[in-house]
Amino acid sequence: MPRFRWFGVAVGLVALAAAAPAQGDTMVFIKKGNVWMAKDDGSRQVRITRDGKSSRPYFSPSVADNGTIVALKGIHLHSFKPNGARVVKARQWAINPSPTLSTEPFSVDLSPNGKLVATHNAIFSTYYDPRTSQTRPEIEAEFVDFFDFRKNKEVGRTDGYYDYGAPSWLGSGHALTTSYGPYNAQILRAAVGDQTRGEAFYWDPGRFPDTGMNTHIMADAEATRAGDRFAVMRRPVLGADADDLSVATIQIYRTGTPSTDSTPLCAIGPGRRIGYDADPSWSSDGKRLLWWEAGRGIFSTPVTSAPDCGLKPKRIVRGGLSPDLSRAALPRR
Repeated sequence: MPRFRWFGVAVGLVALAAAAPAQGDTMVFIKKGNVWMAKDDGSRQVRITRDGKSSRPYFSPSVADNGTIVALKGIHLHSFKPNGARVVKARQWAINPSPTLSTEPFSVDLSPNGKLVATHNAIFSTYYDPRTSQTRPEIEAEFVDFFDFRKNKEVGRTDGYYDYGAPSWLGSGHALTTSYGPYNAQILRAAVGDQTRGEAFYWDPGRFPDTGMNTHIMADAEATRAGDRFAVMRRPVLGADADDLSVATIQIYRTGTPSTDSTPLCAIGPGRRIGYDADPSWSSDGKRLLWWEAGRGIFSTPVTSAPDCGLKPKRIVRGGLSPDLSRAALPRR
């Protein structure tokens, strides 16, 4: 089966309707290379780390309901309490199984109870490029592993069949993952277990009639805690350059039974700056959605279950990246 890869940066969005905005959650995010926390409206910002730099920033932060925070920095997983104290020593999240293979973490998501991390990893090989007389890295496969990071103990991983990425927890035993495969479901559900193969969670109905290939890429899906809705970046495969951030949307779906029967509810965009790693994050009550846009910051909007839901998105953190919400208490400093 031929494989295609699409990589991007950050992409665009439209608005959602009604319902009074929910308050009470705490957000973790990245700003100026460091990990911060704030209220879910962007107020009371508290800096958690101080060693992040533009040349070596923290990325992909995630926070549990008990206040535990994890984030990646280079090839290491870091963990913190809300007061900035370390939970455990930073752990290397890269493996070198042979002289020609290596792995690298791309993103991480912490389970709501703060016990397990789901990490998106890529396996790289090297090859000699005769055009440039250089040895170059090449991605061979992508997978998600599940770890008890305190004990540095693996408790499960996917196989590499669908090139799984961008995990987000769906309950305590499953994660939603992205696949960029052009002929299979774009959103998969992966179970915590040994070498598990994901099952289709949602498959966009668009297909090219001559090839049967998917007409749209989807990435970075996240479901509400109730599981009744999910949000995901969506953009066309053809007709737009991968660096064109104005063509993408964050699409919100009502989860069907089965989930492959999910139906579109509303969209944010196009015409904004939404990327593949927009990091949509739901409030714990499912009434508010956060995401980030390249060069603009973190945005928020109320979400209802009504068709064509839409209010104008509001920027809550200028220059912020990668928001993640939980019920954790905000530290006072």
